Formats: sequence, structure tokens, C-alpha cells
Amino acid sequence: MHATTLHPPALRRRGLLALPLALGLPALQAQEPRPAPSAARAAQTLGTYQGPGCNGTARLSALGTWLGRNPAWHSDFLAQDSWLELTKAATRGARCWQPTALSTSIGVPMLPRQADVDLASGARGAYDNYFVQVGRAFVSNGLADAVVRIGWEFNHDWFPWRADRDPAAWTEYWRRIVTAMRSVPGAQFRFDWCTAWSRGKVAPEQVYPGDAFVDIIGMDIYNTTWNPTTPEQRWKIKRDQAHGLVWHRAFAAERNKPVSFPEWGTGMRPDGRGGGDDPYFIEQMAAWLAGSDLAYHNYWDYKAPDFNGRLSDGSKPLAAAAFLKAFGGPR
Repeated sequence: MHATTLHPPALRRRGLLALPLALGLPALQAQEPRPAPSAARAAQTLGTYQGPGCNGTARLSALGTWLGRNPAWHSDFLAQDSWLELTKAATRGARCWQPTALSTSIGVPMLPRQADVDLASGARGAYDNYFVQVGRAFVSNGLADAVVRIGWEFNHDWFPWRADRDPAAWTEYWRRIVTAMRSVPGAQFRFDWCTAWSRGKVAPEQVYPGDAFVDIIGMDIYNTTWNPTTPEQRWKIKRDQAHGLVWHRAFAAERNKPVSFPEWGTGMRPDGRGGGDDPYFIEQMAAWLAGSDLAYHNYWDYKAPDFNGRLSDGSKPLAAAAFLKAFGGPR
């Protein structure tokens, strides 16, 4: 989401691409063949966000009842308050998620909300040890095959790791984090390079860290616009605008990477902007997902302070019906 007013304390597997030998890093297992795009694949890779940590996992049973089946994925985030909280949250969160047996995608902050941190220091290796600690916590608690979203939504300005402040340092820092986490014995992490929809403050491709350091190319997308529009107009903007859905699919295909949508949803912001109960957005997203080389996707089924996308509480019956038709099980 945008500015994280969710204080979450805050993923599963595909073989990693082998790094070039010139980098001097250990070889990694080759990628498995990817399933063909299909509506069945979109249903099989469905996940949700239900809230932070154990509060979120506690809601999974009710979600399964509403959905008519259990989802395959769920998502969460590590705390952003300090390095200490970030590393503690990796253990605390993993102990909540591991018993679910779901594949899990987790947002790992590049920088906490502290005055004495910056991208340049990260690029020089000053923070490598924190990410080794995070990797060890995941491996030790059953999430060795986590999908890790490092510094998500980096192309906008609402997180301290915003890439426009120092694009070169951001890119090098990403590589250092990946290298640090891959160095943990037993790690089988996949790394999701995840933009927020639209160009934002920096064109995402300007800070792409390279194919050897990225396994999945993600995009967070919500049914919101700045101007009142019809559902059809909103969807066209989301699909066709520069650095929208069409760009995302093409950029990933050029690199032979699967795509993800770690956060997507329809609903309202506190300022009244948003599609609300919009079945058209759900239908179009379902079709788009079915036509994508998809790793996974997580619907934002949660009432956050900055966006309420919850469907399972009955507040958006039309969108919920469209969602259940596309992704639900026998009722």
C-alpha cells in the first residue's frame, strides 16, 4: 500500500536463476518451466492480505469459508520502525506464517524509518548483516523458499527507500541485499522487484538491478484514480497508461520473468477516491491475470487506514460476487 499506516510486523518458491560466474557467487538452481497462462492458473496462485502477523493468519479460516476454498498464498510485511524491529519481526512473523503451509510473499524494507540511514550506505554494504539476519530467521522458521519483496513500491515517494533520491545507489543496494540473503545456508528465496502502478517519481526500468538479481517482476495496483471516471475509463487508464499493466507484462516478457501482483484491490481511500464496489475492475483483473505469465497474486482483503479493499465482509457485494465467480471454490 501507499504510506504504510499499517504497522505490519510484516512467500514460496521457484528455482533461482544462476548468477554469472563473473560475479564470483555460488551457482543457483535453474528455473523450472513455467505453467501456461490460464484462468485455472490465476485461481491456483491466488492469495490475500488479511492483516499483519498472527492477526492476519487468524483470519484465514473465515476467509476460506467465504471463498469456498483455501487460498494458495498470503502476504505480509516486516516492521519499518528500526533495524532491531525489522530483524525481530522476521522471526515473529515467520512463526505466524509457517504453520499455515501457504506460500508467502513478504515485503522487506530496504531502510527503516530512522534519520541516520540512507541508500548510499546500503550500497556500500553498511546494512548487509541485517539482511543476513532476516534470511536466517526465515530459513530457521520454515520459510526458506519465501518470495521476498525488497523495497516494494520504490518508484513512488511514500517510503524511505524511494529510488529517485539516488537511483544508482538504490540499484546497487538491491544487489547487495539479494547477495546477502542468498548467502544464508539453506536459502531458496525468490526476489520480487515490485513497482507501484504508474511511473511515479522515477521510471522503474532506470533502477532495474539486472536479471541475475530478480526472479519475479511485480506490480501493486488498486482501483483508484484522481478524477471521477466510469469503470471502463478507470480500467483503460490502469491498463494503457505509461508504466501500467501493458508495460508491466511487456517488460517482464522481455526478461523471461513471471509477473506478480502482490497487492491489488478495489475499494475507497479516506478522501473518497476509488472505484468502490466495482465488479468491472474485478472481471478485468481476472481476465488479465488469466492471460499473464503469473507467479502469484494477492487480493487486498483488508480495511487499512489508507485503503479499504475488503470484500469478504459483505461491504462490496457486486465486486465480491465477481471475485467469487472468478476465484471461489464450490459453495
